[in-house]
Amino acid sequence: MRKPRIHSSFLKFINLFYISTTNLLLATIATFLLISNPLKAQADNRPNTSLLSSQQKAYLSAYQAIKRNDRKAIAKYKKSLKNYPLALYLNYHDYRLHLSKTPTKQIKRFIKQNKDHYLSDKLYTKWLAQLASQKKWTTFLTNYKPQKSQNLQCYYIQALANRKQVNKAIKLAKPIWLYSTKLSKACKPLDKLIRNNKKLTGTMIWERISFAMNKRKTALAKKLSSDLSKKDKTMFNYWLKVYKNPYLVSKPLPKTISTSVKKKIFTQGIRFLASKDPSLAESSLNKFYKRYLINKDQYAVLKRKVALRSAYRYSPQAGALLHEVNGTAAKTKTSLRWQAQVALKQSDWATLLETIELMPSNTQQKKQWLYWKARALEATKQQKEANDLYKKLAKNRNYYAFLSADRLKKPYQFNPNPVKKRDTAYLIKKYPELQRIQELMAIDWPLSAKREWYQLLNRVDKNELQAIAVLANQWEQYSQSIRSLAKAKTWHDLDLRFPTPHKQPVMLNADKNKIDPAWIYGIMRRESAFSEDVKSPVGAVGLMQLMPKTAQYIGKKIGVKKVSFKDLTKAKNNIELGSAYLSYLNDKYAGNKVLATASYNAGPNRVDSWIPAKGSIAADQWIDSIPFTETRAYVKAVLEYTTIFKSLLNKKYDRLEDVMPPIGGQKFKKTDPKHP
Repeated sequence: MRKPRIHSSFLKFINLFYISTTNLLLATIATFLLISNPLKAQADNRPNTSLLSSQQKAYLSAYQAIKRNDRKAIAKYKKSLKNYPLALYLNYHDYRLHLSKTPTKQIKRFIKQNKDHYLSDKLYTKWLAQLASQKKWTTFLTNYKPQKSQNLQCYYIQALANRKQVNKAIKLAKPIWLYSTKLSKACKPLDKLIRNNKKLTGTMIWERISFAMNKRKTALAKKLSSDLSKKDKTMFNYWLKVYKNPYLVSKPLPKTISTSVKKKIFTQGIRFLASKDPSLAESSLNKFYKRYLINKDQYAVLKRKVALRSAYRYSPQAGALLHEVNGTAAKTKTSLRWQAQVALKQSDWATLLETIELMPSNTQQKKQWLYWKARALEATKQQKEANDLYKKLAKNRNYYAFLSADRLKKPYQFNPNPVKKRDTAYLIKKYPELQRIQELMAIDWPLSAKREWYQLLNRVDKNELQAIAVLANQWEQYSQSIRSLAKAKTWHDLDLRFPTPHKQPVMLNADKNKIDPAWIYGIMRRESAFSEDVKSPVGAVGLMQLMPKTAQYIGKKIGVKKVSFKDLTKAKNNIELGSAYLSYLNDKYAGNKVLATASYNAGPNRVDSWIPAKGSIAADQWIDSIPFTETRAYVKAVLEYTTIFKSLLNKKYDRLEDVMPPIGGQKFKKTDPKHP
């Protein structure tokens, strides 16, 4: 679905395993973002009690008693359920909901006794926040251990200041104050602490203004400028002008601005100008960098940023700018990759070969660059060398292997190697997490169950990961089965890694929408790894990761009057709406599966802008020159997965060359203006 672009740090993480596990990791991360409040997410889930055991019913009744704070009932249930696998959840929720009335001794005992369980840390952090809210600073300091949470760090600083450790508090407060675009309620007192102790300097104000401006938080920068002198405010106001109109850096900056501030303004201005006019940005950089005391290393960084900005736009000068950067020590893996992408988009095969040779040796051996080296060799009449690389790649099972097999006109190699069947019953006895997972699944608390899976897979014996995968599959916990195999680096059990759940609604909706069921499975595998209740950081929901507004839009088109969040977490509804939307995109692009798949991820408006206005380009070149890293990976993964699912469902498969016609030279339907 159409989603905002994701920060590069996050993209690096989710591309760790690329194709094999990327979608799973994205789904897992998104799930853990969603389950930060398991009470809110799960409290109203009421399973069919007729199917529950007496202990499961008692547990749910105990939970309701805890919510009512019925102490007599709580005591009774805790006694009867003390040996029940979810007993620690009862204590956790009781203490969590009634922190202010729970004796410190009980809280500390729970934290110590369950130190290896995630609930221990959750209760500990909630307890610290509670102590801070009650201003019990001595108890807070006595029990505080370093935390990743910035709020807890700020409470710690408050505690230090309130217990007359002001110098230490200010030392810790300064970096948080300097590098925060917005101080939370817990951190706001840091501003007062620094000011009241007369530790706020002009240098600090300018440093935070610079941080805010580079984060595009102009409102914060304006607020901070109120602490500047009249002269400094004038300099800052000119910075705001450059922020709004970066073309101003193509002319000399006013002499009234100090050298240090000029450097900040010019550096940001060049970066912003590079997004609008790379040529002007480059000439301005070369003209003024010495005047503004930009040193050699800073110049190289700015030069690279200008080149990369031109590459993102595929500007005519991108190749030349990148070539210049990559001929120096300023080159990076990113600048080399973009030079290669520009070259392959332009079918400049000689430059592509030269660029691949500049890459680190381990990068050159990655399947992507082996394939493009082979394509470049083939295009430059070096067929034997190209075929040698194609043969090497075609032995495997992935997108580039399938493309290589197409070049050789050879059959695809799926290389199935099922995990050996083994007894899994002993695992339940060995790992308490599995016992809790069983119970949590039974009472329909899937989010807590996922956290138990996460904890289990972080501590399980590596030699048992395959058995865990088999067990998870048996329990229909497909995403956890896939994840277990990824951690075990076991890639060849196709039935476990590519399961086909929800077959009835998939087949029904594939037939109704006249699309390939393998394609639906490919989308689901990439989007959620078959996790029904997963929600992404940008709001996409369920198996096919539908954005709610898009689901409502497509729902109206197929006669579904109302679509709620809860509806989208149900497999039947999600598959119906997701398949209808996939069909809508397939129709818009006249059956071009590559464009429809890209559009499912990046949105049709973006994809339309990527289609060549004149002429055409081979589909493999078009895919690897998609500007968005996420969408490039997405399209390749879905095409690979669809091919595998087709072979599993039909015992035959579509060759990629048959579903990847050249891109361009066709007129497609315009996107519906009502499309969200």
